[in-house]
Amino acid sequence: MSINYQSLLIADTKGPGLLKDWLEYQGSLTDKLKAMTGDAELERLSQNWSIPNWWDKYVLCIQDKSIFQREIVMKNQGIVYWYARSVIPQSCYALKPEFFNRLENESIRNLIFDESSVRRLPILCYPVDQLNLEFHWVKKYIGSEYSQMWVRFTELVFQEKSSFYLVEILLPELENLL
Repeated sequence: MSINYQSLLIADTKGPGLLKDWLEYQGSLTDKLKAMTGDAELERLSQNWSIPNWWDKYVLCIQDKSIFQREIVMKNQGIVYWYARSVIPQSCYALKPEFFNRLENESIRNLIFDESSVRRLPILCYPVDQLNLEFHWVKKYIGSEYSQMWVRFTELVFQEKSSFYLVEILLPELENLL
């Protein structure tokens, strides 16, 4: 499945500043947060099957009739550091449902790292603002007034047959950890 990168709207902004280390980090952000703060708390916002929306269809080029979508925030001591959305097309999920069913009790981190059936493609990082759909995914759950946020977008190839996706939107509070 090929991603339609041209359909991504990139906000006009200055560079990522202090978030650059987080954006370019190749390991688990959760592990990095734990190392810096001593803990990381995952709060699941939603997890369900749904019909693909415009972004899923035109950016991810998903043609399936349904997707498994999970939204979470990662925080420490009540401070939210990022929002993440996982999108798993039904055809990918069907390859091994018991693998993806682990999301009921586990972080997606456990499905990505040290897992031979998953290959992570290069991470795409880009800024978003109020003109981007991605920006409003966060605003739905977090009331803080941000003018822009940064996205880490990753395609994950499962069993070399199909892809699923992880969109992590880093909040400015991460800059305070450096």
